[in-house]
Amino acid sequence: MVAASILNLFKESVEFNLAKLLPEFGEKVVTGSAFTQARYKINSGFFRDINGLLTGTHRDHIQKTWKGHTLYAGDGSTVNLPPSAGIKSHFGIHSSNKFGVDRCLARVVFIYNVLDDFVYTGAISKMEKGEKTLLMESLKEMPTDKEGILILDRGFGDFCTIKALMDRQWKTCVRMSVEGSNFAKSAMEDERGDFITEWVPSEKSKENSRKKGGEHSPVKVRVTKIMLDSGETELLITNLYDRDIYSPEDIGELYSLRWGVEEGFKNLKPKMKLEHFGCRKPEGIYQEFHAHIFCMNLVSLVGSIANETIQIKTAGRKLEYRYNWKNAYRFVRTRLVAFLTRGRTGELLELLYNEISASVISIKPGRKFNRDMRKSSIKGRITPNYK
Repeated sequence: MVAASILNLFKESVEFNLAKLLPEFGEKVVTGSAFTQARYKINSGFFRDINGLLTGTHRDHIQKTWKGHTLYAGDGSTVNLPPSAGIKSHFGIHSSNKFGVDRCLARVVFIYNVLDDFVYTGAISKMEKGEKTLLMESLKEMPTDKEGILILDRGFGDFCTIKALMDRQWKTCVRMSVEGSNFAKSAMEDERGDFITEWVPSEKSKENSRKKGGEHSPVKVRVTKIMLDSGETELLITNLYDRDIYSPEDIGELYSLRWGVEEGFKNLKPKMKLEHFGCRKPEGIYQEFHAHIFCMNLVSLVGSIANETIQIKTAGRKLEYRYNWKNAYRFVRTRLVAFLTRGRTGELLELLYNEISASVISIKPGRKFNRDMRKSSIKGRITPNYK
């Protein structure tokens, strides 16, 4: 019951959650202090392990593909933490405002199946560990997928990262930033829009590779330039060399599918309100982070089945429809403890399936928003719970 309560997520006070949940299951209401003592007897690895059960189910039964490939996107973000003494000691203090209020942050990274909205690995760490390091550590937990393609944004567009991915036999598509990369600058100056070349690392890249214990021989890459509606040229680096299978338009479409991981972070932070933690100790942060990933993936699994019914029911409409993710999350969270403790799994799944199938939203093709190009230090966050 303690683990199920954590998986139910803390969006209100601990005492309120206990007073609401325990009587429904014939359990005596306990104090918040008693619950807190009990929760820290559970290792956070337990919550990672049960998510592994969902990952196995997804891998074996439900995977959409693009040209026969499973599509993964890697990306990172930051998470605000409660500034308790224990969390300050473990995660450190990121900043303090003029009133002396400390701000604690953690770094998170996803490897996300963008076609199925499924988190394959989610990691949270101290800020001192960079996104690239956390991504590489997360990849070690990934199952072998020779037909998988990993899509990354400009934050990962450097020689060391791409070399390491290719050495690990990953198919990749990475956007490059022209700033700070001589290779990217020379590629942009090349008149060709799509060509295969050899990326010879700079002395700085060689030194970085040596520090990380990596190898720094040149790599064969395909360079593809995509003209965006804004007039900006998108520079993509891949090892998808066969132009008969992957046209330049295909490469552009492939990279655009990376946006799914951004939607994943939007689900995790503003919709699920991850940053409303119900704990004041580091171990609780790890517990609740992985509990959120479990809930996200459970929504995805049931939602993917519901989508099949929704598409049949709405086949005659002008727009395409899918399940409403936020409502689906509410349905799952409402029934999650019963799902985990009462043993009527089939009956509850059927109930969730019916609820999710009945709540739909339309997909508007070609919908776009202007990108905010101001510096992150001045534009602020539209919501404090998003990237």
